[in-house]
Amino acid sequence: MCRLIGALGRYSVVGQYYGELIKGLIGASEYDPYSVRAFGPQDTSHRDGWGRFSLIVGMGVDRVSSAMYKSLSPIFVDRPREVLPQTDLTDMSDPFVLDFVLARAASTGMPVNYLSVQPFEAQARDGSRIVVIHNGSVYKDRLAREIGTEIPEEIVKKYSDSYILALKLAEFAGKDFDREILKQFKDYVKTALNLGMMIISEDSVVKVFGSYYRRNLPREYWDYYKMYVASVGGEALFYASSTIIDFAEYRPKAVSKWEEIPSGKYFFARLDFSKTKDIEVRIEEHYI
Repeated sequence: MCRLIGALGRYSVVGQYYGELIKGLIGASEYDPYSVRAFGPQDTSHRDGWGRFSLIVGMGVDRVSSAMYKSLSPIFVDRPREVLPQTDLTDMSDPFVLDFVLARAASTGMPVNYLSVQPFEAQARDGSRIVVIHNGSVYKDRLAREIGTEIPEEIVKKYSDSYILALKLAEFAGKDFDREILKQFKDYVKTALNLGMMIISEDSVVKVFGSYYRRNLPREYWDYYKMYVASVGGEALFYASSTIIDFAEYRPKAVSKWEEIPSGKYFFARLDFSKTKDIEVRIEEHYI
C-alpha cells in the first residue's frame, strides 16, 4: 500500500510542475481518504518510509548521472528539499530527467525496516541496472518459486513482496523488455501491479509505468489503486496515484488535464542516448 508519483521530460519543464506534485504526495501520505475507505480508520497515512530515484541524461554516454534516496521516516516528516537534483550538468544544459518517488504503507504481514523501503535496485540479466517501485501486493511465495530462478525461502520470509517482485523483474529485464514479459507477472497479482521501473544500460534506458488491479476487488480498492497520467505540451509526462489527483487539497493546480490510466495499461518510454547530438525518445502504450 503506497502512494507514488513520477515524471519524465526535459529538466526545465519537469522542474516547473513537479514541486506541486511532490507537495500533493506529502499531503496524501499524511492523510489518505482512499486508504481509510478501503482498509479502515487505522490506515490513515503512509508512514513506513519513502524513497526516490532520479536519472539525469544529457547528450552522449558520458553525460549520465543518478541519485537514490531512501528513508525509514515518513515523507511528511523527512521531506524532500529539492524539486529535482541539481548538478553542474543541470546548470549547463537542459538534460532529460526521469524520476519517481514512493511513500510506503506496509501491507499486513510485511516487514517494516530500512531494507524494505523502496525503490529497489538489482542487476538485470544482461548486466543492466533495474530500479523498481511498486504499489499493490503480489503472491510472493508463488512468485519466488514459479518464475525464473527459485529464491531461497529465508530471503522470501525476510523481505517484502515488492522486493521479491523486483528481483524477478530483474531476471527478465533488458533493452528488449516488453508487454509480453510484463504480462507473465499478471497471474501473481493479489491486489495491484502499479509500477514505476527503469532499466538502465550503458547507452539507453527503458522506463515503464502503469497500473493493473484486480477487478474482483471491492470498489473502494479500485479508487485506491487507480493511477493518472498527464502530458504537458508534449515536453513532459507525469503520473500519480489516485489520492493526489482526486482530492482538490492535494491536486497540482498547474497541471489540469489528468487522464485515468485504465487497469492493465502501461507506458514504455525508450531513450537512446548513444548519439552525441540528441536523445531519441520513443513512447509506447500497451495493455497486459
